[in-house]
Amino acid sequence: MRHRDTRTRRRPAGAPLAGAALSLAAALLLPGCSDSGHATDPPTYKIPAEKARDGESVPQGKTGRSAEMRFTVVGFRTGMTDVMGTHAAMDAKGAFTRIRLLAVNTGRDIQVFDTWKQRLVTTDGRAHSPDVNATMIKRQPERLSVGSSMRVEFDLWFDLARGAKVKAVRLYGSPPVGAVSDPAPAEIALP
Repeated sequence: MRHRDTRTRRRPAGAPLAGAALSLAAALLLPGCSDSGHATDPPTYKIPAEKARDGESVPQGKTGRSAEMRFTVVGFRTGMTDVMGTHAAMDAKGAFTRIRLLAVNTGRDIQVFDTWKQRLVTTDGRAHSPDVNATMIKRQPERLSVGSSMRVEFDLWFDLARGAKVKAVRLYGSPPVGAVSDPAPAEIALP
């Protein structure tokens, strides 16, 4: 049976320490991995631009968050007197308002976007529900499962009394896992 030599070995004078030399080399090489030595932002996706539809305004910076859903209003139109779809047409009781919305799930679980929970707030303080008929005629989602890191874009339709002025849209994400109540809404001011 062989015994291991457990005596301390002495390094010959002037001989480099292998571990110290490797650490020094790594420290010198790592900053060279980036061009400036500073952390950089990750690249961004280049998503093709879409042309605004007739009469639609394209507001900038209209973003809000409710739970793990981030919402951005990308298009907005008021005063439409009718809607036409592939299978039906209908006149507004007042005037339709259409909001083009981008919803992004920033969480790690599926979030459910429920069209019927969303509200359009007018300057008189009233909160209006989406219009069922316009939503169906324009074939927009009622409930939509938004997967983790998923983006979806669609329209919300509201039928307001003629002359009503829009103040904001109030948007609700779904409760995160384990929540016992609905999350606070994102209220996004509109022109």
